[in-house]
Amino acid sequence: MDKMAALEAKVKELIKHSTGLKRRAVQLESRLREADAKLARHAAGSRQREKEREWIRGRLRKILGELELIEHREDDRQAGRN
Repeated sequence: MDKMAALEAKVKELIKHSTGLKRRAVQLESRLREADAKLARHAAGSRQREKEREWIRGRLRKILGELELIEHREDDRQAGRN
């Protein structure tokens, strides 16, 4: 009977340990889903900021191009006067 009681105690402990592991797995899965969602939000924000930076770069190139044209016109006018 002692062997049977010891075996039963081991089985109960394994069940308890298994239950704890399952609970921990559920917690970790939840944290992983939260981390994945956070990462997706950050990636989306990063893509949006990159689009905005590209738009700003384009606008700056356009403005610099226009300033260069103005400068060339001014140079041409001054060269025409001399």
